[in-house]
Amino acid sequence: MKFFNEDSIQRFSEHISTIFGIGYTAYAPGTMGSLFGLLIYMFLKDFSLVFYVFFVVVLFIVGVFASDVMENVYGIKDPSFVIIDEVVGMLICFIAVPYTPVMAIAGFLLFRAVDISKVPPLNILERIGGGFGIMIDDAVGGLIVNIVLQVIIR
Repeated sequence: MKFFNEDSIQRFSEHISTIFGIGYTAYAPGTMGSLFGLLIYMFLKDFSLVFYVFFVVVLFIVGVFASDVMENVYGIKDPSFVIIDEVVGMLICFIAVPYTPVMAIAGFLLFRAVDISKVPPLNILERIGGGFGIMIDDAVGGLIVNIVLQVIIR
């Protein structure tokens, strides 16, 4: 008996990559994914840094797998309804950033600006393709914003 079949893998990937359907919203799915990432950050901000980073790494790996499945199923390069990358990018931008409402808003706005503008090297990274290409540009975008937030804090 097979535990996983093609249909169950596709359904799992769809739930994860679209954040349980939020990515199908007609208005600004990337922004909705970023808002969901901010919500997860609000929940995780009081956990240890080690747990927080572990959670982000696991979500990145699962996101690569799920995004790759969705790209293959739909035949669309980096489908707009796949928003797990925005969630991970938002979480990365807040690693080791002390919570304040101002930092949360600044991180959100900076991440959206970086994600939408696809500043170098993000424009190059998104060309990689597949699940890794979908995830890595937002992960690096989150890292860029994290560095900016760290500079602001100091």
